Amino acid sequence: MLTQQDLNKMIEDHQLWITESKSKGKQLHLEDATLKELNFVGWNLSDVVLAGSTLQKCVLTNTDFYYSNLASVNFLEASMNGVILTKSNLDYSLFKKCDASNSKVINATFYESVVEEVNFSDSSMMKVKFMYSTLTNIKFINCDLSRASFRNSNLQDVDFTSADLSEVDFSNVEINNVIFNGAFCNHKTIWPENINPEQMGVIFKKES
Repeated sequence: MLTQQDLNKMIEDHQLWITESKSKGKQLHLEDATLKELNFVGWNLSDVVLAGSTLQKCVLTNTDFYYSNLASVNFLEASMNGVILTKSNLDYSLFKKCDASNSKVINATFYESVVEEVNFSDSSMMKVKFMYSTLTNIKFINCDLSRASFRNSNLQDVDFTSADLSEVDFSNVEINNVIFNGAFCNHKTIWPENINPEQMGVIFKKES
């Protein structure tokens, strides 16, 4: 199992790789690794490869994973407040019991992912793609989810209170005990059949 000292050396090499335009240092590339109770706080880890790895009880507060390969990664009980996952590949990933509030998850992909007991409240999540995914007990309170897609996903006990759902695609989504109170949408938001958004507390934006 990787130690904090091992990780710190890899991160230092990755920082050099970034600052020297990939001419020096070494990209952080860890596939199928187990990382437990390690500290990543505040590091620039853009363009890392952690595919297939497990991050359990790690601290990822304000960590920048911009444009990273995080496919099939298991995030378990991770503290991720302020994390940046913009343009990252999170396909087939598992998120369980994580705090990812106040984060940037813009244009990230979560194809066939499983997300359980995660708080994304107050996050910027424009164009995020949760397609063919299962989301259970999730908080999207006050999130900007404009142009996001939940196509063909299963949403159970999800809270969209005061979220921006403009142009969101909910095509073929199965919805169970989902809260939309005070969420905003527009005429380009696509809803599942047999759903009346206004009856569920959704507010339609007036087009300027």
